[in-house]
Amino acid sequence: MLAVLLVLLVVVLIAGRWQYEGSLVTIMLTAITGLLILGGAAAVLLAAALLRAYWLAGAALVLCAVQVLWLAGSYLRAGEQPVPAGATTIRILSANLLLDNTRIAEQIGVFRESGADLLSLQEVTPEHLAVLMDGGLPSVYPYSVADPLPGFHGSAIFSKRPLADARAFDVSGFPMTTATVTVAGTAVRVVDVHVVAPLSVESVDRWRNQLADLAGMRPDGANRAAVLIGDYNATPDHAALQAMTAAGWRDAATEAGNGFALTYPAKGFPGTPLLRIDHAMVSEPLTVVSARTRDNPGSDHRMLDVVLSVPTAS
Repeated sequence: MLAVLLVLLVVVLIAGRWQYEGSLVTIMLTAITGLLILGGAAAVLLAAALLRAYWLAGAALVLCAVQVLWLAGSYLRAGEQPVPAGATTIRILSANLLLDNTRIAEQIGVFRESGADLLSLQEVTPEHLAVLMDGGLPSVYPYSVADPLPGFHGSAIFSKRPLADARAFDVSGFPMTTATVTVAGTAVRVVDVHVVAPLSVESVDRWRNQLADLAGMRPDGANRAAVLIGDYNATPDHAALQAMTAAGWRDAATEAGNGFALTYPAKGFPGTPLLRIDHAMVSEPLTVVSARTRDNPGSDHRMLDVVLSVPTAS
């Protein structure tokens, strides 16, 4: 029985690395492949050791080691970086507020105390926005663009710095917000991302198309600094997200050596998130200083807290 389970885990490993994402089932399988293999192999290892089936324990140990090495190579990179000489930092906090969150007033306190220069908020309803505005958020973040909507796809960007070209725009049939903030003379475009969740057959194509559109947003020319930050509803194991790095985007958490900064669900099992579906994708010439997560009162996501350095414009 244990041998059959180990064979099944190897099959899952191969299927997950194949990254066929043409259906809801395969998308979900890819999202949990790493956890499934590592947990399953560890269970087989323990059971085989107790039963003194040492050859099977050895095989399970090899599978565990392969998975750990793959995860470390894919999720952990250089680590947090010092701010380069002559650069200025910008701190961006991304938070999925949750559609039916009743603790928005508490989140205002988190935003105030975070030290963030800019907030990228998802699932912003008209009711959420009213609480944020009435609760004094504009006194700390006087510049904003908001597109509050019933349902899951309202959003807002709040900033301590003036915003330019601040607007809502369409990404494969769903709205997102964007704005440009100037840091040390460098224009940095920020896109508040919320990709549709691939939870139905109909939404799979929309999910894939939105991620492809985001991959194609990498700017060229003099104004090339950009950050696409928010809820991607995709893990680093998904081919659709990996296509973004292939297009030149850099995953802030992975680059900061914190690729296991899990964000969803905020209170998973056993009490910790299980997946990383919130990301900050950055372009040159930005440098990732740090990428961490924060508590997010009342939400099913943890906040993503990213510090970037921006070179002074010549």
